[in-house]
Amino acid sequence: MTKKTMKIKGRLLMKGITITSIANSLGISLPFVSLVIHQKKKSQRVMRHIANILETPYEKIWEQ
Repeated sequence: MTKKTMKIKGRLLMKGITITSIANSLGISLPFVSLVIHQKKKSQRVMRHIANILETPYEKIWEQ
C-alpha cells in the first residue's frame, strides 16, 4: 500500500466515510472504488467524488 493510499484511507476514516458508502452513493461496486483508491484503476468520477468528500482539490490528492 502506497503512502498516498494510506493517507486517503486515513482521511476517509477520520471523516467516518467508508469505501462501501462511497460505492453506494455512486452506484458502483466496492471493489472498483478500492481499486481506484489503491491507484490500480482510474475513474475521474470516483476520484473527484473522493476529493469532494475530503474537501481537497482533486489535483492535490491524485496528481503525482
